[in-house]
Amino acid sequence: FYSIIMSLCQRSSFSAENTPITVVPAFTSRRVPLALLSSPHQQTVGPFVAGMPLEVPLWMAKLLHQKQLAQIQLPEWLSLERLTDILKREKKEELLTKDLPYFYYEIARSLTGVFNQSSSDGTSSGSGKQQAAWIVLQDLVAVRVDKIRQNFHDLSRDTLVQSSDELPMIAVTGIASVELNKVGPFLKQAFSDYSYLIQQTAAEEEGKQLQQDVEASQKDAGTEKGPSVRKAAVAKSRLRKFRQ
Repeated sequence: FYSIIMSLCQRSSFSAENTPITVVPAFTSRRVPLALLSSPHQQTVGPFVAGMPLEVPLWMAKLLHQKQLAQIQLPEWLSLERLTDILKREKKEELLTKDLPYFYYEIARSLTGVFNQSSSDGTSSGSGKQQAAWIVLQDLVAVRVDKIRQNFHDLSRDTLVQSSDELPMIAVTGIASVELNKVGPFLKQAFSDYSYLIQQTAAEEEGKQLQQDVEASQKDAGTEKGPSVRKAAVAKSRLRKFRQ
């Protein structure tokens, strides 16, 4: 048996392959809809009718496109105009936008690779807009990742300097797979180190307090010993006088 260890990026790319994508078949097949074993919700595809759009998993869409059995319709959010609009709003707003699917980067990279291969093979004319959209998409990823890092820096400056038993939280509503893969491991290690330092600091403070309590109790015991010794000396003196 061989143990296969997949990186975070590979896992995301693999999971994105089940994303529904619209295709326009170039053939007709009126057979019973196909049940997909890879679908977690028992998804079915078909029947296929030439010229009639339908949704299929990303991996099937790529296969049909490569076999020239269907044309892939790009998602609306992947158009150059839509990505440019999202990029502008991403630069203005403090929080991450929610207009992109969770696997947006993996989907775009996969489809861009298919179209580039088709263009090099001469099976597709290619499009300058697709290349421009890919450049805008990379800028979008950079802006979103930088926004998350800036939020963490603000958090570390304002919150992590304070002693607290509770771990702080960062608002990551709208975060996608690509951003999570880039900053997730760092944030996980950072919060783990922060928790360790907080626990160590608390243990040291508890040890100091315990040491102070012990020293105070010993000091009190020494203070109480003085009168008792003097009282015993007086009693002995009285006893000697009585004997005389």
